[in-house]
Amino acid sequence: MRSILCLQQAQRAACAAGLVALGLSGAASAANLALNRPATGSAACNANETPAKAVNGSVSGGNADKFCSSASSKWLQVDLGASRSIAGFVVKHAGAGGEPATYNTRNFNIQTSADGSAWTTAVTVSNNTDNVTTHGVNALTARYVRLNLTTPTQGSDSAARIYEFEVHDTAPAPEKVVLVLDQVPQFGIYRSTQPTTYTPPAGLLMWKRGTEFARKLSDADKAKIGDDVALRITYHAQCDPYDRFASAFFISLPKGQTPTVDTPRVTFTDFISPFSDMWQGAKATRVYPDAPMDPYAAALANPDRDIWVGISGGSNPQYGDDACQNHGVTDPAIAEVGFKYSLALVSRKPLSAGADPDVLSLLSRSPEKTDTIATGTVAHTANLGIATLAVSIAGYGASSGGQEYTNTNVSVKFNGAQIATFSTKIDCATYEQYSPRGNPGIFRNNNTTNPRSWCPGALVPMRYFDLGDIRGKTLQFTLGVGNRSPWTADSVYNTSVSVLEH
Repeated sequence: MRSILCLQQAQRAACAAGLVALGLSGAASAANLALNRPATGSAACNANETPAKAVNGSVSGGNADKFCSSASSKWLQVDLGASRSIAGFVVKHAGAGGEPATYNTRNFNIQTSADGSAWTTAVTVSNNTDNVTTHGVNALTARYVRLNLTTPTQGSDSAARIYEFEVHDTAPAPEKVVLVLDQVPQFGIYRSTQPTTYTPPAGLLMWKRGTEFARKLSDADKAKIGDDVALRITYHAQCDPYDRFASAFFISLPKGQTPTVDTPRVTFTDFISPFSDMWQGAKATRVYPDAPMDPYAAALANPDRDIWVGISGGSNPQYGDDACQNHGVTDPAIAEVGFKYSLALVSRKPLSAGADPDVLSLLSRSPEKTDTIATGTVAHTANLGIATLAVSIAGYGASSGGQEYTNTNVSVKFNGAQIATFSTKIDCATYEQYSPRGNPGIFRNNNTTNPRSWCPGALVPMRYFDLGDIRGKTLQFTLGVGNRSPWTADSVYNTSVSVLEH
């Protein structure tokens, strides 16, 4: 099979010539006692967002692949069928399914019962922000397990969203961490020469004058990747206190080939730096919520190909009023670096054997300038004939009236038929705490007078849509942006589109 990644406008026609030889992760862990067990709960938001969706072993079936409830008392209960020994729980919140992290459950507790009537609290959590939370407990025995969602989101939204609730008979496995990039510097996006104050260590590629970095995964790295692999990005503040755009990506090549800056890539996620600097104490570091990357687990661990993982970003230090200049820092080794990034792949589960479906990458952070975004037409080799569509899109454009100061509805069409719509609206209120040097107005009134489609210090969500049976079909997708073009001259919608075969 040929391996082709189709990125910018001029490359789309090439998509028809082949597929990306990537993998998709497999089934849930056998230790999950709640998997496909009878589940009940408070009133669902919609008929297709029932409690059963939270115990089906999946988070990648689209934004309806969850239990959602807006009831005044929100809860989810699972009958394990018999008294079972329990050693831990895993809760996958909204961000695990690709929704904004502002929808992650803030406060919740987990209770157990022998008879479904008398309950004992086993876990209590306050002020959670993570996409996935793991909770070990001293061994206990119960038949019924109940998740009570006391504060359903980070802000004012009243709907609880649980993509998966797992109950384990052994303690959650320790994290297996692959530190891919360790505090790589982000030099200025406007510089015209290579940095002279930094030499990448052996094995680390540096492109675009110190704004892109990539490293090949070793066999030992690949051995640590599991079905539940997630991406952990850490921001280390330095001189540039402003919000800058970046993306995490990977490149899959035949053994022995080294990528160049122009080698096609797959975008994992886009993200934005917070407003901070190296004098902000604890807030000089921002660890983003783990971004689930399980659809790419088998691709990242592929023993037959070389896998390179990296970050594309950049900063803007030395613009005349940055933090280092204000503090009299003149050493170019410090002053020329806006901030640094670390990137890790984190897993707890083992990798399932035999996971070998493909991923078709149609667009990867493509800067779209019109309100109709069309991919090329491609064939596929979905072994079971089913697939999921992954879409990331957000508006950018800093000038007055630019698309970063608004949000929009986006329609999704598959072979000309509309299959979904979604809004890029996001509430930035909970991210203000990570931007001590920021413009506080960015984070406020986002639901009324100050709309946004992304937030400083946050990830841009990836959204998933079930394509159903695709046997015998060629595939073509169109995204319709509700904010009609033309837009301001610097406005674009950075767009990524992939098909995950199962």
